[in-house]
Amino acid sequence: MFEQINQAVGWTSVKNGDTLHIEGSPDVYEQADISKRLVIIGAGYFLADNPKTSNDLLDSRIYRVEFEAGSEGSVLIGVNIGFGNSGSGYVIVNVNTITVKRCRIERGIAPASGLQMLTVLQNFFPSTYNTSALTIGNAGFVPPVDLIFNNNIVQKTLVWTYGNGNPGKLTQCRNNIFDGPDNLATPSLKFATTDFQNNILIATGAIVEITANAADVAYNIGTQSAQFGTANNNLVVPNTTSLFVGGTSPDGQYLIKSGSQASQNGSDGADRGAFGGFVVTSRYTLSGLAPVPVVYQATTTGVVTPSGLPVTIKARTIK
Repeated sequence: MFEQINQAVGWTSVKNGDTLHIEGSPDVYEQADISKRLVIIGAGYFLADNPKTSNDLLDSRIYRVEFEAGSEGSVLIGVNIGFGNSGSGYVIVNVNTITVKRCRIERGIAPASGLQMLTVLQNFFPSTYNTSALTIGNAGFVPPVDLIFNNNIVQKTLVWTYGNGNPGKLTQCRNNIFDGPDNLATPSLKFATTDFQNNILIATGAIVEITANAADVAYNIGTQSAQFGTANNNLVVPNTTSLFVGGTSPDGQYLIKSGSQASQNGSDGADRGAFGGFVVTSRYTLSGLAPVPVVYQATTTGVVTPSGLPVTIKARTIK
């Protein structure tokens, strides 16, 4: 057991390809500097807001995460990133082939210039700060090659530009829910892509500037025709509340309501939005729970019997 993530990363017995499990805690872990190829798994987030998530309801809070040389091929799952000053809430990516999935990220993901293969899946980007879910570096920035951005819930902008406003390219941008600020004078979504499908844009007055071939923008839902139009199975739904089950869960409120205009009619026959997609394991997962068994209840009578202390454990496996 280690008090901080960097202590575990630096331990000589931790090798490339190992998995680190980050325990839930009421405290915030210091910045994690990852210098080995690791799978890092946290306890998730919004644990008190969704059913059957955790026995102690403690999430894995990290100030910031930075992937450094030697961490190529790493995967970050189920951590809650933020809770500090202006330097907190970021995932800094300085190397190729990084996957960030099922995390809550307060400010955004910041890749270095000229990277290859950055995969951003099933994350929750809250509206806590007025930042873009993906951020750009200096004026000479070169966007990553093969940037996948799928099945995320984004309560902020996604403005992915560099230089003099040149749109950075997302190789694939599918099954996201964009619930960012409304009525901005500047675009809420701005980037280039060759695959923009099954997304839902909630903000009524949101401005969209997506650079793509018309056929590549398909099966999306917006609130006005100026956003995605109505060709290629795009829909205009002025009142998007009719699409969702609602409720008080920060992420569960975006589950698609059966029989709605987003139900079972995406490009692959599944729901549109973050909880959709033909492959079940690619869909957004409530509370960012990792694909491992989760113990959500442990009880005991407190009475010792001749055979020991009886304990009842309830658990489930997350896809």
